[in-house]
Amino acid sequence: MTALLHFVGFRDDRYWNAVKIWGQPDMIHEAWDCYAADDTAPGDTIVFASGAWNQQPRSFTVEAARSRAERIA
Repeated sequence: MTALLHFVGFRDDRYWNAVKIWGQPDMIHEAWDCYAADDTAPGDTIVFASGAWNQQPRSFTVEAARSRAERIA
């Protein structure tokens, strides 16, 4: 099985800086949530836009967070 390159949380020019260093990602994740974590396999490389390398995935999805914010607004 081929190891994949995952980018997590990139929203600005840091994306292109990461591409210069790591190459084009195989997968792009908006946030480090349980779905993103489930997309990874042993041996994959995960590059975070910010935060610690060993951060735990959120227990909720980005879509769920948006939905909650819309209900509050």
